[in-house]
Amino acid sequence: MLLKLAARNIRRSVRDYAIYFVTLVFGVAVFYAFNSIGGQQILFDLETANADMFDTTQDLLSGFSVVIAFVLGFLIVYANRFLIKRRKHEFGIYLTLGMGPGEVSRIVLYETVIVGLVSLAVGLVCGILLAQALSFVTAGLFNVQMTQYQFTFSGNACAMTLVCFAAIYVVVALFNLGAVRRYKLIDLISAKSKNEKSPVRNPWVCLTAFIASVGILGVAYWLLNENGLVMLDDPKFAWATVLMLVGSLLFFWSLAGFAIAVLTRARGVYLRGLAMFTVRQIASKVNTAFVSLWAVCVLLFFSITTFSTGMGLIEVFCGGIEKAAPYSATIRADVYYEDLDALVHPDSSEVSQRAEAMAQEYPDLYAEGQSYNWDIAAKMRDAVPNWDEMIATSAQIDEWEIPGKTYGSLLASVDEADLPEGLNEDYINANNIGVVSISQYNALLELAGSAPVQLADDECLMLNNLNALDGIVKGILENVPSIDMMGHDLRLQSEVRDTQLMNNAMSATSLVFVVPDYVVEELRADGAIPLVSYLNMTYATDDAAAGDEALVAALTAAFPAGSADALENGYVYSSETYTRTIWPLTSIYTHHEMVSQASGLRMMITYLALYIGFIFLVTTAAVLAIQQLSEAADSQPRYRLLAKLGCDERMLNCSLFVQVLVYFLAPLLLAACHSACAIHVLSKSLFDALGTPVQGPILMAAGFTLLIYGGYFLITYFASRSIMRQAVKG
Repeated sequence: MLLKLAARNIRRSVRDYAIYFVTLVFGVAVFYAFNSIGGQQILFDLETANADMFDTTQDLLSGFSVVIAFVLGFLIVYANRFLIKRRKHEFGIYLTLGMGPGEVSRIVLYETVIVGLVSLAVGLVCGILLAQALSFVTAGLFNVQMTQYQFTFSGNACAMTLVCFAAIYVVVALFNLGAVRRYKLIDLISAKSKNEKSPVRNPWVCLTAFIASVGILGVAYWLLNENGLVMLDDPKFAWATVLMLVGSLLFFWSLAGFAIAVLTRARGVYLRGLAMFTVRQIASKVNTAFVSLWAVCVLLFFSITTFSTGMGLIEVFCGGIEKAAPYSATIRADVYYEDLDALVHPDSSEVSQRAEAMAQEYPDLYAEGQSYNWDIAAKMRDAVPNWDEMIATSAQIDEWEIPGKTYGSLLASVDEADLPEGLNEDYINANNIGVVSISQYNALLELAGSAPVQLADDECLMLNNLNALDGIVKGILENVPSIDMMGHDLRLQSEVRDTQLMNNAMSATSLVFVVPDYVVEELRADGAIPLVSYLNMTYATDDAAAGDEALVAALTAAFPAGSADALENGYVYSSETYTRTIWPLTSIYTHHEMVSQASGLRMMITYLALYIGFIFLVTTAAVLAIQQLSEAADSQPRYRLLAKLGCDERMLNCSLFVQVLVYFLAPLLLAACHSACAIHVLSKSLFDALGTPVQGPILMAAGFTLLIYGGYFLITYFASRSIMRQAVKG
């Protein structure tokens, strides 16, 4: 009998359970779908690097799922408070009719179990379907065709979902049982006639606190701007975070009193229609729920910022990979660095300083490099028997430094307004100007399929593709007409070339100068050695994966791990190892590997941003929705009285709409301000510097928020309006 009564109560209270049930289904579906990502590997023929990225993504999602489970648990417990509160009078009737507290508790327990089981079942079905859709999204992120699609089901994700939500429902059941047993019969019977006490605050105190909150938030924004969001261990970042939290809490504590202080003096607005009633309704709820509004604001901030910056980071790390890695493969040789662990080259003041240091510390490698004239391809032909069969064409770029001529000498002529914020001038002043020869540069252009450039004997050409240095480039072109290179006054051409000197994860050519060959020959003649060398190659085969496999196999055989003079072991595809030394082989970067890694990174960032952003957004919207439905239920006698006093339905609907709208907008607008500050700072320090536009990610975040948050707002308004209409008609 009690079970039938519980089932009937659920059917009768469908409107009350609607938002609660929908949120549970969302939570279960998303929880399962994102924890089943690892099971999608069977759909793709993945290489080792991408398979490892799948595992890393799954590990990260599983780790965040612990936090997500606590967030959803809080939401479910909070939602149950609303449902129990709505039914206090009903429980009082049960007790009056002769039921014992234990029987009432069993009814609540049955209802919790039924709703939990149904939401789990529906959520798992939706989650399994969502996981199939994510398979196609994953294929798009990896740029692969799913020619052999098959239905996938993750037993691990299902078990994890069942365990987490079963634990949550157990906590909810215990909470409900305790809440029902704690109530007194007189409180239950009189629940409908009791109004929630609303604290009344001095408007002048609220006005002062509101101004203080704005000031605190202004200081937080200033500190965040100073920090640049690039050094999270900086005390400025910690203070900005603390002040943002404190300022937001003070903002919501004072908001209602401040609004009343302002609106009561605007008589033309405050005394018109139901404005007085609407303002008091909003103020009452904000005064009692300012802590939850603060928590919602913080979660919204994390949701919007995570999604926006996450999508932006995808463009930073993955958007320009084709341009950043234009060659089949690059072998990098760091030649000689004074500090081999930190890989920081010295501030050489003499031409032969680095050569002499290398000859003393690594005499065999120095002698070998000199014997090959630092030609990596020549060394590889001797070390790898089938080199010419694997490599169709190659071009080497040697970057040299002009001793005693630092970039600081160029910046001295540049207007400070053209210097990027956060420029490390000590680092700039300690680095000598880097140059490459025109003959090697033209050979690289030929390898890339570009036309050669012409350079007179008294000219030099600047290379740069880092947007962060555009101001410096502009200042140099305007204020430095010529540069002294080894005693030769070279005029600077007005054109700046955008050329990638090696395969990299992103554009990485920064203020390198192309000089006539005789400048480099003089450096060689005076005993200099290259600062760093890049051998860029094109495979003989059109199959990039096969070319990578052949190159890696040849190099790991020719330079086995553990050889003498090794800095450490180098890794290719996270598994193959080779001897990483200063010459001729420090690192290997292949186009195919880097594109694959970028695809994996794109998947990881996308799913993390979606997972965290979606859950936080749904949680905040559901909390606000439940609060507003509770407020509408509590206010039924007030709406009934207003209707009797002559207020028509249109006026009541308008008042209710404004209440719900303001309640949803208040935390969203403050969270949007916080997010705008964080995104602006990160754009200035990272996105703009790398030439990555953030308008697209911001619009995506806005659409994402509008869809989820706006959907909950509309559902809340229509559900509240239905409660109000029942009160008026009753």
